[in-house]
Amino acid sequence: MRISGKLERYSASKEPKAKYYIIPEGDNTEIKYFCGIRDNREELQIKPIIEIIPIENDETEIGHSHPKKKIENFNDDLNNEKFLFDNEIDKVCFIIDRDPKNFKKEQLDDFIKECKNFGYDVFLSNPTFELFLLMHDNKIFDIDKEELLKNKKVSNNKRFLEIKLSEIFGCNKRNLRFNLFKGKINTAIKNEKQFCEDLEKLKTELGSNIGKLVESMIDK
Repeated sequence: MRISGKLERYSASKEPKAKYYIIPEGDNTEIKYFCGIRDNREELQIKPIIEIIPIENDETEIGHSHPKKKIENFNDDLNNEKFLFDNEIDKVCFIIDRDPKNFKKEQLDDFIKECKNFGYDVFLSNPTFELFLLMHDNKIFDIDKEELLKNKKVSNNKRFLEIKLSEIFGCNKRNLRFNLFKGKINTAIKNEKQFCEDLEKLKTELGSNIGKLVESMIDK
């Protein structure tokens, strides 16, 4: 694993900075989104005592990005002192999809249990992270919820959510442009509350709790 971009260096507060390690399944959409939050922290009013650290695969991990493997890799890196971690103030946040291709129910249960054993947090989108991105626009309420949850393949190997993302924001998950979402983060946080946010219920219900993570970072 490696840090995406450079570590932040802020001295606005004398308090120790709480490191938020953001560990998604893949290396594209979620990484770009949270790098965007990190790089625009002042405009987004991110709390000065938080250091956002998106973590992506290094070259040896390509093709081995299953979330359970990422727990093992992150723990190995901690043991080898590649990353510093203070369990009193730091957070480890795994960003995962409910997509059944990734997890059977019992596998997801085991993953969440293992994260809890280590004191790590799980942020889950059902079916995928694109749902949270769609929440950045009120047009999401015009889309049939059953179609959102099914997220079927529609054309050119693209699924329903990805097509809707392209229709509403003019981008896709492989070419995320954070500026399209930057001014709508509060909308996403608000809209998410109209869907399921409970981690246990998210195993079967449409929704996400990513907004709760982002909201916890904002200085209000």
